[in-house]
Amino acid sequence: MRAGVLYGRQDLRVEAQPDPHCGDDDVLIEVAFNGLCGTDATEYSKGPMMVPLESRHLGSGHVGPTILGHEFVGTVVDAGVNTRSRVGERVACGAGVSCGQCDRCVEGRTNLCRGYYTLGLSANGGLAEFVAAPSNTCVGIPDGASDKEAGLAQPLAVGMHSVNRAQITAGDCVAVLGVGAIGSFICTALRNHDGPVVAVDVDPKRLEVARQLGAAETVCVPPDASVADLRDAIPKAVDVVFEASGVAGAAEKAFGLVRNGGEVTLVGLNKTPEPLNLSDIVLREVNMRSTVAHVCASDIPAALDLLADFPLTEILPTRVISLGAVVRDGMEPLSRGAASGKILVDPRDG
Repeated sequence: MRAGVLYGRQDLRVEAQPDPHCGDDDVLIEVAFNGLCGTDATEYSKGPMMVPLESRHLGSGHVGPTILGHEFVGTVVDAGVNTRSRVGERVACGAGVSCGQCDRCVEGRTNLCRGYYTLGLSANGGLAEFVAAPSNTCVGIPDGASDKEAGLAQPLAVGMHSVNRAQITAGDCVAVLGVGAIGSFICTALRNHDGPVVAVDVDPKRLEVARQLGAAETVCVPPDASVADLRDAIPKAVDVVFEASGVAGAAEKAFGLVRNGGEVTLVGLNKTPEPLNLSDIVLREVNMRSTVAHVCASDIPAALDLLADFPLTEILPTRVISLGAVVRDGMEPLSRGAASGKILVDPRDG
């Protein structure tokens, strides 16, 4: 099969690879689409950070060149002895593999499993013609959702998990700082919220998409906007803030914007140290939550059901590229911040 294999920083090769082995509890998926995200672009342009190119991953046991791709959908074409009944089924994979037995898994927080690993980041993934995945990470795609729509299920599930983590009540004013990919999916997950949702970004085009996805109000701010600027732009009290941009200084703005006793949910990943006025946060009793990935058993089915009723590719700009063009038309523009909307790779198109 052909696959996109990461060998090192800015070294992603589309090449022939052996077809993956299907274990007893696995399914073999012929990939229809694999979505690219900022994490993929970061691994390509600045990594390796999560991909175990040099040190063996404790959860997956994988080390060395790695087939990327953790947002994939397709059709089951083969299966292990325990999963034969799934052959022929269209599925979306959550990509996060958990043990099912540790204390976090027993609590239902499989995304925090002590042996957690992610297909396409810590083991071979779906940027390929075929991928083997544990059957319990794969959810059947409803008849009402096309493969292209289902290709958005995994990142939408991340947005839905973020909303599930936050303590939102009816009538709350919710602000989403940064409505790029994940921020857009958070807006989608909030579309039935009984209260105002305010999308904040530096890009008017992103804000227009956010409005179509369900945001009641949009606020365009310059990159150097201060907390005071945000408060002036959103004069109402903000009960819950999602920080989804991950840019430097955004967390400080999120805590400064939220009302006394409100809540900030940190979603965006920024791996540089961030200044925070902790005394202000303490004195105003601001609550903070963080969120990572999703819970496959609940969030992926919910995302697929939403996509069946509310097709996102009609609103969120979605572009399909060939596997052979994944670096030129995918990784490079994503790395430069020049890509808008969602990019799906069709591995059947070399």
